[in-house]
Amino acid sequence: MRPGLHQVVIPAHSTQEPQEVALVIEYSSHCVSYGPKQGAELNFEALGLEHLLIDHRGICRAFCAGRYRLSVQLPTIMASLADRQCLFTGHSNWLTMEGHQFGYPEGSRYEVYFSLRRESARSLKVYVESAYVRDVDHPSHRPLRLKRHEKIKGWLLIMKKLRNEPIRRPVQR
Repeated sequence: MRPGLHQVVIPAHSTQEPQEVALVIEYSSHCVSYGPKQGAELNFEALGLEHLLIDHRGICRAFCAGRYRLSVQLPTIMASLADRQCLFTGHSNWLTMEGHQFGYPEGSRYEVYFSLRRESARSLKVYVESAYVRDVDHPSHRPLRLKRHEKIKGWLLIMKKLRNEPIRRPVQR
């Protein structure tokens, strides 16, 4: 996927005026491929060498037509980041989700994992690390247990990153 640039407007709040922010959006190969399960290797003799992708860490991954078909919506999803709910993952990245995806089971969600890094006072680098619909039939893909209090508005996440403010997981009350 090709990198892109998108301008978002952060709404006025408190004493702040509306602010325009540049999002420099990049995508990893994980958005269109899958990797081996832990402790295993992918068999490209069976999969076919035409499916071989090597990621930024040098790990062999397999091209996934399903992830590729879903990836066409990623630029639109990331362009609307300021308007989205973002979830804390417990790692150094964030998660946003799209609702039911055509061709997938009812209740499925397209999970988009991303990280943010401040580039300047008015721009952030958004790195989409992975995006997929969770395979609920696979034993290693346990359903997410999302907690309502562990969400943050996208515009607030963007503003905090621009100001280099710490972003703490909310405390459940």
